[in-house]
Amino acid sequence: MMNIHHVRRSGLLLAYWIFALMLPFALMGVSSSVQASGSCWPSGPALNFGSVSGKGKTSYTNWQVTCNQYGHTKTVNVALCPYATAGGLGLSNNRRQMVSYSSWPHSYLTYDLFYDPALTQRIDTQANLSTLKCTYKTFTVNENQKVFDLPIYGLTYSGQNVTAGSYQNNNDTRVNLLYAFSQDKQPSTEDVLASQSSNQSGNSLSVTTNYENSCNLISASDLNFGQMNDLSQAVTSSTTVALSCPLNTSWKVNLDQGMNYDGATRRMRKGADYIAYELYRDAQYSQLWNNSGASQGTGNNGTQTINIYGKAGPSSTAVPAGEYQDTITVTLTY
Repeated sequence: MMNIHHVRRSGLLLAYWIFALMLPFALMGVSSSVQASGSCWPSGPALNFGSVSGKGKTSYTNWQVTCNQYGHTKTVNVALCPYATAGGLGLSNNRRQMVSYSSWPHSYLTYDLFYDPALTQRIDTQANLSTLKCTYKTFTVNENQKVFDLPIYGLTYSGQNVTAGSYQNNNDTRVNLLYAFSQDKQPSTEDVLASQSSNQSGNSLSVTTNYENSCNLISASDLNFGQMNDLSQAVTSSTTVALSCPLNTSWKVNLDQGMNYDGATRRMRKGADYIAYELYRDAQYSQLWNNSGASQGTGNNGTQTINIYGKAGPSSTAVPAGEYQDTITVTLTY
Protein backbone atom coordinates (compact mmCIF):
# COMPACT_ATOMS: atom_id res chain seq x y z
CA MET A 1 0.00 0.00 0.00
CA MET A 2 2.81 2.35 0.76
CA ASN A 3 4.35 1.88 -2.70
CA ILE A 4 1.08 2.64 -4.48
CA HIS A 5 0.57 5.78 -2.45
CA HIS A 6 4.05 6.96 -3.32
CA VAL A 7 3.48 6.50 -7.04
CA ARG A 8 0.25 8.48 -7.05
CA ARG A 9 1.85 11.32 -5.17
CA SER A 10 4.69 11.50 -7.65
CA GLY A 11 2.25 11.51 -10.53
CA LEU A 12 0.34 14.47 -9.18
CA LEU A 13 3.53 16.37 -8.53
CA LEU A 14 4.76 15.74 -12.07
CA ALA A 15 1.49 16.89 -13.59
CA TYR A 16 1.62 20.08 -11.57
CA TRP A 17 5.08 21.01 -12.75
CA ILE A 18 4.26 20.25 -16.38
CA PHE A 19 1.28 22.59 -16.23
CA ALA A 20 3.32 25.29 -14.56
CA LEU A 21 6.03 25.11 -17.19
CA MET A 22 3.60 25.18 -20.11
CA LEU A 23 1.76 28.26 -18.92
CA PRO A 24 4.52 30.83 -19.66
CA PHE A 25 5.03 29.40 -23.14
CA ALA A 26 1.33 29.76 -23.86
CA LEU A 27 1.44 33.39 -22.76
CA MET A 28 4.53 34.05 -24.86
CA GLY A 29 2.75 32.62 -27.87
CA VAL A 30 -0.08 35.14 -27.54
CA SER A 31 2.38 38.06 -27.29
CA SER A 32 4.45 37.08 -30.33
CA SER A 33 1.43 37.05 -32.63
CA VAL A 34 0.93 40.81 -32.11
CA GLN A 35 4.46 42.08 -32.73
CA ALA A 36 6.81 41.05 -35.54
CA SER A 37 10.53 41.66 -35.55
CA GLY A 38 12.39 43.23 -38.45
CA SER A 39 14.84 45.96 -39.32
CA CYS A 40 14.96 49.00 -41.61
CA TRP A 41 17.78 51.27 -42.71
CA PRO A 42 17.84 54.32 -45.01
CA SER A 43 20.12 55.61 -47.73
CA GLY A 44 21.70 59.06 -47.49
CA PRO A 45 19.21 61.36 -49.24
CA ALA A 46 20.12 64.57 -51.07
CA LEU A 47 17.82 67.54 -51.71
CA ASN A 48 18.89 70.00 -54.40
CA PHE A 49 16.77 73.09 -55.05
CA GLY A 50 18.73 74.04 -58.16
CA SER A 51 18.78 77.80 -58.76
CA VAL A 52 16.55 79.86 -56.48
CA SER A 53 15.72 83.55 -56.09
CA GLY A 54 13.89 85.80 -53.69
CA LYS A 55 10.62 84.33 -54.94
CA GLY A 56 11.34 81.05 -53.14
CA LYS A 57 11.22 77.57 -54.61
CA THR A 58 10.05 74.03 -53.87
CA SER A 59 11.79 70.73 -54.49
CA TYR A 60 11.61 67.11 -53.36
CA THR A 61 13.65 63.96 -53.06
CA ASN A 62 12.91 60.30 -52.40
CA TRP A 63 14.46 58.81 -49.29
CA GLN A 64 15.14 55.14 -50.03
CA VAL A 65 14.49 52.80 -47.10
CA THR A 66 15.28 49.06 -47.10
CA CYS A 67 13.44 46.76 -44.67
CA ASN A 68 13.97 43.09 -43.77
CA GLN A 69 11.28 40.79 -42.39
CA TYR A 70 11.99 37.04 -42.24
CA GLY A 71 10.08 34.01 -40.99
CA HIS A 72 6.61 35.52 -40.87
CA THR A 73 3.60 33.30 -41.59
CA LYS A 74 1.12 36.08 -42.27
CA THR A 75 1.08 39.61 -43.66
CA VAL A 76 3.25 42.01 -41.68
CA ASN A 77 2.52 45.73 -41.40
CA VAL A 78 5.34 48.25 -41.00
CA ALA A 79 5.14 51.92 -40.05
CA LEU A 80 7.95 54.18 -41.32
CA CYS A 81 8.14 57.54 -39.54
CA PRO A 82 10.98 59.98 -40.35
CA TYR A 83 11.96 63.23 -38.69
CA ALA A 84 14.97 65.50 -39.30
CA THR A 85 17.29 67.29 -36.91
CA ALA A 86 18.06 71.00 -37.18
CA GLY A 87 21.72 70.36 -38.02
CA GLY A 88 24.76 72.25 -36.86
CA LEU A 89 23.55 75.57 -38.31
CA GLY A 90 20.54 75.51 -36.01
CA LEU A 91 17.24 77.27 -36.63
CA SER A 92 16.44 80.88 -37.48
CA ASN A 93 12.89 81.89 -36.53
CA ASN A 94 12.14 78.15 -36.34
CA ARG A 95 13.38 77.64 -39.91
CA ARG A 96 16.25 75.43 -41.03
CA GLN A 97 19.25 77.15 -42.59
CA MET A 98 21.80 76.81 -45.37
CA VAL A 99 25.00 78.83 -45.44
CA SER A 100 27.15 80.41 -48.15
CA TYR A 101 30.86 80.78 -47.45
CA SER A 102 31.50 82.97 -50.51
CA SER A 103 31.28 86.22 -48.54
CA TRP A 104 32.10 87.56 -45.11
CA PRO A 105 30.14 87.70 -42.95
CA HIS A 106 28.61 84.44 -44.10
CA SER A 107 25.16 84.60 -45.64
CA TYR A 108 22.29 82.34 -44.57
CA LEU A 109 19.27 81.14 -46.55
CA THR A 110 16.30 79.63 -44.70
CA TYR A 111 14.40 76.57 -45.87
CA ASP A 112 12.32 73.75 -44.47
CA LEU A 113 11.29 70.13 -44.94
CA PHE A 114 7.77 68.76 -45.24
CA TYR A 115 5.98 65.42 -45.38
CA ASP A 116 3.46 66.52 -48.02
CA PRO A 117 3.61 68.28 -51.41
CA ALA A 118 1.14 70.92 -50.18
CA LEU A 119 3.79 71.95 -47.62
CA THR A 120 1.35 71.90 -44.71
CA GLN A 121 2.97 69.17 -42.58
CA ARG A 122 6.41 70.34 -41.50
CA ILE A 123 8.96 67.69 -40.54
CA ASP A 124 9.86 68.50 -36.97
CA THR A 125 13.34 68.42 -35.48
CA GLN A 126 12.21 65.99 -32.78
CA ALA A 127 10.02 62.90 -32.67
CA ASN A 128 6.78 63.66 -30.88
CA LEU A 129 3.22 62.45 -31.11
CA SER A 130 1.72 65.69 -32.43
CA THR A 131 4.02 66.18 -35.45
CA LEU A 132 5.42 62.76 -36.40
CA LYS A 133 3.86 61.43 -39.62
CA CYS A 134 4.12 57.81 -40.74
CA THR A 135 3.99 55.96 -44.04
CA TYR A 136 2.52 52.44 -43.90
CA LYS A 137 3.73 49.47 -45.93
CA THR A 138 3.15 45.69 -45.88
CA PHE A 139 5.07 42.44 -46.31
CA THR A 140 3.22 39.45 -47.71
CA VAL A 141 4.17 35.94 -46.56
CA ASN A 142 6.71 35.39 -49.32
CA GLU A 143 8.35 38.82 -49.08
CA ASN A 144 11.49 39.05 -46.94
CA GLN A 145 13.13 42.29 -48.07
CA LYS A 146 11.60 45.37 -49.67
CA VAL A 147 12.76 48.84 -50.68
CA PHE A 148 10.44 51.79 -50.13
CA ASP A 149 10.65 55.41 -51.32
CA LEU A 150 9.66 58.02 -48.76
CA PRO A 151 9.24 61.47 -50.35
CA ILE A 152 10.70 64.52 -48.61
CA TYR A 153 9.53 67.93 -49.83
CA GLY A 154 11.55 71.11 -49.45
CA LEU A 155 10.84 74.84 -49.57
CA THR A 156 13.14 77.85 -49.68
CA TYR A 157 11.16 80.71 -48.20
CA SER A 158 10.30 83.71 -50.37
CA GLY A 159 11.24 87.30 -49.58
CA GLN A 160 14.89 86.56 -48.84
CA ASN A 161 17.49 88.89 -50.33
CA VAL A 162 20.83 87.28 -49.65
CA THR A 163 24.27 87.20 -51.22
CA ALA A 164 24.33 85.39 -54.55
CA GLY A 165 26.23 82.11 -54.57
CA SER A 166 26.05 78.46 -53.55
CA TYR A 167 24.44 77.41 -50.27
CA GLN A 168 24.59 74.17 -48.29
CA ASN A 169 23.48 72.72 -44.97
CA ASN A 170 26.98 71.34 -44.23
CA ASN A 171 25.58 67.83 -44.71
CA ASP A 172 25.02 67.53 -40.95
CA THR A 173 21.24 67.42 -40.89
CA ARG A 174 20.27 63.89 -39.90
CA VAL A 175 17.06 62.24 -41.01
CA ASN A 176 16.11 59.68 -38.38
CA LEU A 177 13.75 56.83 -39.19
CA LEU A 178 11.54 55.34 -36.49
CA TYR A 179 9.74 52.14 -37.44
CA ALA A 180 7.56 49.37 -36.02
CA PHE A 181 6.31 46.00 -37.30
CA SER A 182 3.09 44.17 -36.46
CA GLN A 183 1.31 41.07 -37.78
CA ASP A 184 -2.10 41.78 -36.29
CA LYS A 185 -2.61 45.50 -36.89
CA GLN A 186 -1.21 48.66 -38.41
CA PRO A 187 1.28 50.05 -35.89
CA SER A 188 0.19 53.35 -34.40
CA THR A 189 2.38 56.39 -33.84
CA GLU A 190 2.30 55.49 -30.15
CA ASP A 191 3.67 52.01 -31.01
CA VAL A 192 6.47 53.59 -33.03
CA LEU A 193 7.46 56.01 -30.29
CA ALA A 194 7.34 53.26 -27.67
CA SER A 195 9.84 51.13 -29.62
CA GLN A 196 12.16 53.92 -30.82
CA SER A 197 15.01 52.92 -28.51
CA SER A 198 15.51 49.71 -30.53
CA ASN A 199 13.77 50.44 -33.83
CA GLN A 200 15.60 53.52 -35.09
CA SER A 201 18.10 54.23 -37.87
CA GLY A 202 19.19 57.27 -39.84
CA ASN A 203 21.49 58.96 -42.29
CA SER A 204 22.75 62.43 -43.21
CA LEU A 205 20.69 64.67 -45.48
CA SER A 206 22.53 66.91 -47.93
CA VAL A 207 20.67 70.11 -48.89
CA THR A 208 22.11 72.42 -51.56
CA THR A 209 21.05 75.30 -53.77
CA ASN A 210 22.42 78.21 -55.76
CA TYR A 211 20.97 81.62 -55.04
CA GLU A 212 21.07 83.19 -58.47
CA ASN A 213 21.90 86.81 -59.29
CA SER A 214 18.21 87.41 -59.73
CA CYS A 215 17.16 91.03 -60.07
CA ASN A 216 13.64 92.41 -60.33
CA LEU A 217 12.52 95.49 -62.21
CA ILE A 218 9.97 96.70 -59.70
CA SER A 219 8.53 99.73 -61.50
CA ALA A 220 9.08 102.22 -64.32
CA SER A 221 6.88 105.27 -63.82
CA ASP A 222 5.64 107.34 -66.75
CA LEU A 223 7.43 110.56 -67.63
CA ASN A 224 4.90 113.35 -68.14
CA PHE A 225 5.93 116.74 -69.55
CA GLY A 226 2.55 118.15 -68.65
CA GLN A 227 0.90 120.84 -70.78
CA MET A 228 3.20 122.52 -73.29
CA ASN A 229 1.92 125.86 -74.59
CA ASP A 230 5.10 127.17 -76.18
CA LEU A 231 7.54 124.83 -77.92
CA SER A 232 10.04 127.65 -78.29
CA GLN A 233 10.98 127.03 -74.65
CA ALA A 234 12.42 123.76 -73.36
CA VAL A 235 10.24 121.79 -70.98
CA THR A 236 11.75 119.36 -68.49
CA SER A 237 10.43 116.56 -66.34
CA SER A 238 11.72 113.46 -64.55
CA THR A 239 10.69 110.00 -63.46
CA THR A 240 12.19 106.97 -61.73
CA VAL A 241 12.88 103.30 -62.28
CA ALA A 242 12.96 101.04 -59.21
CA LEU A 243 14.80 97.72 -59.06
CA SER A 244 16.10 95.21 -56.54
CA CYS A 245 19.13 92.91 -56.75
CA PRO A 246 20.88 90.55 -54.33
CA LEU A 247 23.86 91.86 -52.42
CA ASN A 248 26.99 92.37 -54.55
CA THR A 249 25.19 91.62 -57.82
CA SER A 250 26.29 93.97 -60.62
CA TRP A 251 23.46 95.45 -62.68
CA LYS A 252 22.99 97.81 -65.63
CA VAL A 253 19.90 99.66 -66.89
CA ASN A 254 19.51 100.64 -70.54
CA LEU A 255 16.80 102.63 -72.32
CA ASP A 256 16.07 102.13 -76.00
CA GLN A 257 15.43 104.97 -78.45
CA GLY A 258 11.68 104.64 -78.37
CA MET A 259 9.17 103.82 -81.08
CA ASN A 260 9.51 107.04 -83.09
CA TYR A 261 13.27 107.54 -83.28
CA ASP A 262 14.33 109.27 -86.51
CA GLY A 263 18.01 108.32 -86.34
CA ALA A 264 19.00 111.47 -84.47
CA THR A 265 16.54 112.08 -81.66
CA ARG A 266 13.65 110.53 -79.77
CA ARG A 267 10.20 111.77 -80.68
CA MET A 268 6.69 111.76 -79.25
CA ARG A 269 3.99 111.22 -81.86
CA LYS A 270 0.37 112.14 -82.55
CA GLY A 271 -0.72 110.92 -85.94
CA ALA A 272 1.70 112.37 -88.50
CA ASP A 273 3.08 115.02 -86.13
CA TYR A 274 6.03 114.77 -83.73
CA ILE A 275 7.65 116.58 -80.81
CA ALA A 276 11.35 115.90 -80.28
CA TYR A 277 12.67 115.11 -76.80
CA GLU A 278 15.64 113.43 -75.11
CA LEU A 279 16.39 111.48 -71.93
CA TYR A 280 19.36 112.07 -69.64
CA ARG A 281 21.06 110.36 -66.71
CA ASP A 282 21.79 113.57 -64.80
CA ALA A 283 19.84 116.61 -63.65
CA GLN A 284 22.19 118.89 -65.63
CA TYR A 285 21.04 117.23 -68.87
CA SER A 286 24.61 116.59 -69.94
CA GLN A 287 24.69 112.75 -70.00
CA LEU A 288 22.50 111.60 -72.84
CA TRP A 289 20.78 108.28 -72.19
CA ASN A 290 21.12 106.39 -75.45
CA ASN A 291 21.98 102.83 -76.47
CA SER A 292 25.62 103.32 -75.50
CA GLY A 293 24.87 104.95 -72.16
CA ALA A 294 23.60 103.10 -69.12
CA SER A 295 23.12 103.45 -65.41
CA GLN A 296 25.15 100.90 -63.46
CA GLY A 297 25.34 99.75 -59.87
CA THR A 298 25.64 96.89 -57.40
CA GLY A 299 22.80 95.20 -55.56
CA ASN A 300 22.28 95.87 -51.87
CA ASN A 301 19.40 93.47 -51.08
CA GLY A 302 16.96 96.38 -51.10
CA THR A 303 15.09 98.63 -53.52
CA GLN A 304 17.28 100.94 -55.58
CA THR A 305 15.94 103.92 -57.52
CA ILE A 306 17.29 105.41 -60.75
CA ASN A 307 16.35 108.90 -61.89
CA ILE A 308 15.52 109.58 -65.53
CA TYR A 309 15.50 113.20 -66.71
CA GLY A 310 13.62 114.30 -69.83
CA LYS A 311 13.74 117.48 -71.92
CA ALA A 312 11.44 118.41 -74.82
CA GLY A 313 12.15 121.34 -77.12
CA PRO A 314 12.94 124.00 -77.83
CA SER A 315 11.52 123.80 -81.33
CA SER A 316 10.56 126.36 -83.96
CA THR A 317 8.15 123.95 -85.62
CA ALA A 318 4.51 124.43 -84.68
CA VAL A 319 2.45 121.26 -84.19
CA PRO A 320 -1.29 120.72 -83.70
CA ALA A 321 -2.61 120.55 -80.17
CA GLY A 322 -3.19 117.12 -78.70
CA GLU A 323 -1.61 114.31 -76.71
CA TYR A 324 1.79 113.15 -77.91
CA GLN A 325 3.26 109.85 -76.74
CA ASP A 326 6.23 107.55 -77.05
CA THR A 327 7.11 104.20 -75.47
CA ILE A 328 10.57 103.46 -74.06
CA THR A 329 11.74 99.94 -73.25
CA VAL A 330 13.72 99.62 -70.02
CA THR A 331 16.21 96.74 -69.94
CA LEU A 332 17.77 95.49 -66.70
CA THR A 333 20.91 93.41 -67.20
CA TYR A 334 22.69 91.62 -64.35
